[in-house]
Amino acid sequence: MPAAQPICFDVAVIGAGPAGGSAALALARAGQVVLVLEKAALPRYKTCGGGVLARAFKLLPPRAESVVERSFSSVALNFLGAGMDFVATRPQPMVHMTMRADLDGLLARAARQAGAQLVESCCVRGVNIRNDCVEIISDRENYRAKFVLAADGVHSATAKAAGWPDLPALAPALEYEIYPAAEDLARFNERPRFDFNTIDAGYAWVFPKRDHLSAGILCTRRVCPDLRAQLAEYLRQLGLAQVEKTERHGWLIPLAPRRGPLARGRVLLAGDAAGLVDPVTAEGITHAIWSGQLAAAALVEGRLEPGRVGPIYQSLLEKHILGELRAARFLARLLYRYPRIRNGAFRWRGQKLCEFVTQIIMGERGYCEAMKKPANYLGWISRD
Repeated sequence: MPAAQPICFDVAVIGAGPAGGSAALALARAGQVVLVLEKAALPRYKTCGGGVLARAFKLLPPRAESVVERSFSSVALNFLGAGMDFVATRPQPMVHMTMRADLDGLLARAARQAGAQLVESCCVRGVNIRNDCVEIISDRENYRAKFVLAADGVHSATAKAAGWPDLPALAPALEYEIYPAAEDLARFNERPRFDFNTIDAGYAWVFPKRDHLSAGILCTRRVCPDLRAQLAEYLRQLGLAQVEKTERHGWLIPLAPRRGPLARGRVLLAGDAAGLVDPVTAEGITHAIWSGQLAAAALVEGRLEPGRVGPIYQSLLEKHILGELRAARFLARLLYRYPRIRNGAFRWRGQKLCEFVTQIIMGERGYCEAMKKPANYLGWISRD
């Protein structure tokens, strides 16, 4: 008796992070037959600062507050050794602190409740792209789908198998989950902080969580000095050299999208797999969620037709994300490659610049607006 053919799903989503979970949820709600393959068992630790900006939080499903450990309506930006310290404040929360295991779990549960099939502890070994479907080869079994959405992170094996080149720009980052003494936890409990002049072409941060601190450092150059030594010195400056417990994690952050269209035939890329990270803030959760939702919208609007889905997806990305990232890269170069110009600009109008970035992370304006109308922007920051 011949073996039964595997079910052919409408869409197979590889990766259950913010991009994959958001896409699966939107697709399932639209009535698509969705498969989500996640290589780990959920919940699983995921290296990430876990700060969900206001612009990203509004994209999350209902009851997202259940995974929030702390919410902050103010954020500090400091230039260590330069005597410049700024605080941006809003009536509403600017950033919500989560642990990625909880955030990803929220999206995965919502997608499953909407009808998506979730397979955990399933490592994808390869994809075979055919004329009528994509075959996904895993260490569990093989699956078939009309489309694959690759949301499997910066080292996306799916993107590589489908022929995309490597990501063009990666930023090394190191983060410690620190459990300090109670008095030290209280010292940093008021607001998140970002600190420049801690490392060339990068910054460091401390994010207060419910019972610990997430402290980290990143460099926007692929080759950089020893991050471990740099982070140790940063923590020493903050008086956090002696702690009760530390968990150390390193990872790479993409600072530019993969070259070429982010859809090829029956394969789409989203989130870190596509390289959709804000190069100014190095924050990727916003565009991960958004690109997952845009991919779902393109698949539904394109009716799973390869000739239609790709152009629709690329058009949506261009309209909502890619143009913003190009404008942001211009500002990022000034911020990270020219520290004297950066420090001079913040010494001149630091609080105004902080307010500008705050409007962006709140979702009130975008980078393109500033780049297209620099005269308006320069007038805005120069007003007393």
